[in-house]
Amino acid sequence: MARKIRDASWLENESTDTEPPEPCWLCGRLLGETVDRFHPIPKSRGGRDTVLVHPICRETIDANFTASELVRHAEGGTPLTDNETVARFVKWVAKKPADFHSATK
Repeated sequence: MARKIRDASWLENESTDTEPPEPCWLCGRLLGETVDRFHPIPKSRGGRDTVLVHPICRETIDANFTASELVRHAEGGTPLTDNETVARFVKWVAKKPADFHSATK
């Protein structure tokens, strides 16, 4: 049997403590309502840290890099935007709204 919530004040506090949106790790646009956590160094390669990205940015990274390539970029300090395809994507998506999403190929 489920318990009734007699004091729902914790629900009200949750909506008032919203932080300002952060920029996306890949494109630099402000994040919208839908956010993905991305491991710059894949978990399969020992990565633990995560960064926040738009879902469309995450799909672009996954479509253009293997786990080995992501590790090489992270170890070398090379930005992912050095890749011509990713650089074109970042330039294209720069003028889109925060929650913009489109299928990637």
